[in-house]
Amino acid sequence: MTREDAYYYKILLSNGFDDGYYEWLDGFLEEEDPLSDIVLELSLCGSNVNETIRLLHNYCAEEEFDDGAVGERIRLFLRDGFSSGRFTKDEVISLMYNIAMPCIEHEGLEAKIWCDMFYMDDYYSMAGGILASKKFDRMFHDFLNDGKPIGDPLAELKGKKTWFDRLKEIIKSIFS
Repeated sequence: MTREDAYYYKILLSNGFDDGYYEWLDGFLEEEDPLSDIVLELSLCGSNVNETIRLLHNYCAEEEFDDGAVGERIRLFLRDGFSSGRFTKDEVISLMYNIAMPCIEHEGLEAKIWCDMFYMDDYYSMAGGILASKKFDRMFHDFLNDGKPIGDPLAELKGKKTWFDRLKEIIKSIFS
């Protein structure tokens, strides 16, 4: 059992999804002889999701793991859910935020993918205002479908003068 798998299922279960978890655990129950401590403990949890999450959390805390690989699996889970119609864009963005926030704030995971998921909600709230809706949609789809980092979609606005700033300069030059 890899810690990446354990953390992935911990995240899914923490957000109300058991997609593939029981099949994953059943695979270990069938293959391992004797059962490892973690597999035995997880099997005894049955349908107690909170206990399962606690055990997976403790198991992951014992050693380092590749949080970027877990983030990539979560992105693919969300992509598949969105493309199948299981999740709407609003739901995907909300899930990204809800998944990434504890990963960054409480568990200190540092892979860039968590930050991209975390900030997607902020950029979504700016879409149609400060950030062009088409630009946001492109950024959202590029990230979700290809894993392209979101970067700073407002970078081009920084340093550029707005139409109001240009108008003030024209008026100032007329009266100077």
